[in-house]
Amino acid sequence: MSPPASDLLSVKTIPGAGRGIIANCEISKDTTVLNSEPPVAHVLFREYRKEVCAHCFLYDRGRTLRVKDHDTGKVFCSASCRQGWVDYTGEQGRSAWRDLYHLIHMKNKGGKGSSGISLTDHRPGIEEIDRRWEKAQRGADEYVRTRSDTSNALGDTGRKQAKGALASSIDPDILGYLLSGILHHDQQPDRWREAVMTLAMHDEPYSTTHDLEAHCNSFVQLCSIMPVSLLRSCTIEVCRALAAASSHNAFGIRSGGEDGEEYMGYGVYPSASYFNHSCHPNVAKQRVGNVWRFWVTEDVRQGDELCISYLGGDEKDLNVRQRRGHLQEVWGFVCECARCQRG
Repeated sequence: MSPPASDLLSVKTIPGAGRGIIANCEISKDTTVLNSEPPVAHVLFREYRKEVCAHCFLYDRGRTLRVKDHDTGKVFCSASCRQGWVDYTGEQGRSAWRDLYHLIHMKNKGGKGSSGISLTDHRPGIEEIDRRWEKAQRGADEYVRTRSDTSNALGDTGRKQAKGALASSIDPDILGYLLSGILHHDQQPDRWREAVMTLAMHDEPYSTTHDLEAHCNSFVQLCSIMPVSLLRSCTIEVCRALAAASSHNAFGIRSGGEDGEEYMGYGVYPSASYFNHSCHPNVAKQRVGNVWRFWVTEDVRQGDELCISYLGGDEKDLNVRQRRGHLQEVWGFVCECARCQRG
């Protein structure tokens, strides 16, 4: 479903704004124009691991959810959500989550290790990014060569290699985000390429060299524990694409509405990523479980662009300087919507 197309809307090139969603006809206020697919990659932050349903993303005001998959550490709001997650993830995917859960538990038990943060940290450029990922590939190749070609189980040699990967600090959130995208790629590689690789990518998505290092280490660590049959999807190309796509296409997973007080994670929803921003949006959105619903907030004419706000409702109370400053810092563009041009 990426890019989106229907009787109501289509994706077209917008002068000065890349691609955007255009109304194919007149659309009445409150009409639903898009229901997204589940995310092709997502993460629920580790601090919420006991409070957010791994399947539908329900958050019950900080209460610990009682239904748990003990092998993977996932929690659920109901037995039906747990079964839905098991069915969607599959046994191979569940095995990968189980190995990741054990990896994180083993690292936490042994201490946090070195953070690798440098006093001279900076935003890495494309040449530095390429060099670091090439190094990560060499490290991953070493782990892959120690793995059985036929067994999905993590044997003694694999466990020793996993312990070696733990010499570097781990980032459970990056590991979880990458694994979710790898599993989606493995299940539907052609659809994944169509959905993800057609998005607007950020060539330099890492905010610091530490962020880059954490992504590269996470890739190597996943290679050290991944079921052998998943190694075809646990590649640098997939992991770099996941990082590049999340920078400009991720939707925050929050409690309640889009401006909910709890920021619990984020996900990449390809079909929804084609909405451009406006500080006076004509489309609103609401998360319904693990998908998003989008509807128009006013009557729309044929040919009008359909826009959402990237500011989560904050645009109502910010002046033009504040709005543009925030959008430039987070999303990397200077807003030229009609409201900002009016000042």
